[in-house]
Amino acid sequence: MSQYHRFKLFTAPLAAAFLLAGVTLTGCGSNTDTSSTATLLSSASSSANKHPKIVWSDEFNGHRLDTSKWGYQLGNGTAVGLQGWGNNELEYYTDRDKNVRVDDGKLIITARKENFTGTAAGGNEGQNFTWTSGRIRTAGKFSRTYGKIEIRAKLPTGKGFWPAIWMLPEDQPGNPYGLWAANGEIDIAEGWGSKPKNIGQTLNYGGMWPNNVYSTYQYTFPKKDTVAKWHTYTLEWRSNEIKWLIDDEVTFTKTGWWSTKAQPATSDADLNAWPAPFDKPFYLLLNLAVGGNFDGNPDATTPNKAEMEIDSIQWWSLPDENRDPGPRPVIQYPWTPKPARPPVDGNLIYNPSFDWTATNTNVVQYPDAQTIDGVSNSYFWNLFKQDGDATAANEFGAIRVDVTNPGTQGWNVQLQHNGITVTEGRKYAVKFDAWSSTSRDISYTVGASGDARGFESYMGGDKPASLTTTRQTFTQTFSMLTGTNTNARLVFNLANAGVNTVWLDNISVVDIGAADVPPPPITGVNLLTNGDFSSGLNGWTNWENGANGLTVATENGQAKLSIAHVDPANDWNVQFNQINLPLVSGTSYTLTFTGSASSPRTVSVVVGENGGGFARYLNSTAALASGGNTYTYTFTAPVTNPAAQLQILGAVGVAGEAYDLFFDNFSLVANP
Repeated sequence: MSQYHRFKLFTAPLAAAFLLAGVTLTGCGSNTDTSSTATLLSSASSSANKHPKIVWSDEFNGHRLDTSKWGYQLGNGTAVGLQGWGNNELEYYTDRDKNVRVDDGKLIITARKENFTGTAAGGNEGQNFTWTSGRIRTAGKFSRTYGKIEIRAKLPTGKGFWPAIWMLPEDQPGNPYGLWAANGEIDIAEGWGSKPKNIGQTLNYGGMWPNNVYSTYQYTFPKKDTVAKWHTYTLEWRSNEIKWLIDDEVTFTKTGWWSTKAQPATSDADLNAWPAPFDKPFYLLLNLAVGGNFDGNPDATTPNKAEMEIDSIQWWSLPDENRDPGPRPVIQYPWTPKPARPPVDGNLIYNPSFDWTATNTNVVQYPDAQTIDGVSNSYFWNLFKQDGDATAANEFGAIRVDVTNPGTQGWNVQLQHNGITVTEGRKYAVKFDAWSSTSRDISYTVGASGDARGFESYMGGDKPASLTTTRQTFTQTFSMLTGTNTNARLVFNLANAGVNTVWLDNISVVDIGAADVPPPPITGVNLLTNGDFSSGLNGWTNWENGANGLTVATENGQAKLSIAHVDPANDWNVQFNQINLPLVSGTSYTLTFTGSASSPRTVSVVVGENGGGFARYLNSTAALASGGNTYTYTFTAPVTNPAAQLQILGAVGVAGEAYDLFFDNFSLVANP
């Protein structure tokens, strides 16, 4: 269970689609490693040794949770700097018997739909939450390197429930491998409440967020079996091999991974010594999350209560667990050059009009090219769906996408073309024909495809296209100002605009010359337009999700955001933005502003991408009070982005509350 958000990322996003080693899995706020060392062994039996030894166990035979073995984690993550636990989750974790209890030889973690007010111990004191649940861990009480961990469990079903059995590294002096996920995470079993036949098994590693990667497998139970029945979930962890089993059958094996503190890593010299990070002690976590980026939020079908049951846990030593790991395995790292796929007649898009057949020279040359299931002549294209749904067909020589579930975000349905090579210092033109069954907007971008570069957009964010029932041609240029990427992709975001049909045809990405290089930043010059609101709201935009009754105006020379009845499920449900800020990689910037609130509110302060993976270059907060204060933040732009954005995210507090936010004197300057 990723401790950092999977937002769009997975565009990715969390924002996102991820291509795995022969397996497709959606959801993690991390990026995907396509290393060939991940293997699926669907019917092989475990190679566990004959004489393992139990080093830790809990049979849950008492009447309460054994706090000599387990500790509670409380709240919604704010107390540890992860609002919504980094995944926009809804639940508030408590130590009440209503949420965590031991009964009849079982541990039972219960998620409940109820009104609960945040506490001083858990953080978000006084804030209202609509779901409670439980999260416990062995951190500080028991952790170990290697072994066989066996958990017998029943997991709940229902849209929005996210049960997880997972492991994180015990704190080490000096954080020898850095922060998440360079220090590793092992997900033994994760369940999607809306997919009762599936279990996720995942390894998170690589660089520190957002330069992390992951390898994963999505197991499907046979016939009528589901997660709601008792199953034994097992992890066998040795120095050079991590193996997942369900009911004694091996499902997934990983024999290669890596770790680096560099942000981002650029060569093999940045690697921590093999087999980092999975050669340090890890502890166990059990929790039942509700909502967020993994399975989406509950809906009308979701029950008001769900239980995750654990019958027993044993952690065994294995006689060969600490065997010589041998040399570092051969892995394709994000910085390892991939063979560039050459353009065809100048076009970086292969099969641009969906008319290449199996005998096409390029299809023959790339036999592993993606295709869309059931769609003829769809070589080199992929239809991604997460929290949305669609079908596709080849019609009139174009690709037809019927959006049947529009989701809530544009990236919930994506048409993707992967494997594009874009070169630093070059300028490109994106061109395509599109029309739809009804007037609607789509968006598109060229950007990274979920490797260690995340889901950054090379076009400065998602670009809009307003479709009608008549075929139109759309063209947009961009300059490639970050490092060359031989695995970029073109993405069309087709969801969040109702149930309808979109057609796309004649798609091209063409090199048109030298990049337009922005001038170096001038220190001390305010990049924000109308930061003192002397011209009203000129230069500023606002957005809300439709449930907050937001109005924005100027009053006494300040910007005033009035929220009539807040929906605090995500703080970005209320946004106050300024876009098209030109930032240069490696340059330090300082943001300042004054702010106040009619009642105390802690809002998020973000500078980052406007689209793509919505990467955040500055990700902080401002505790606003009635008296007003000046807030100052310094950050360094990790990439060159001529169209970054500033965001104040203000949907916070108790659901239904009304309040006003006031802002003035915004300044964003490059430092000397």
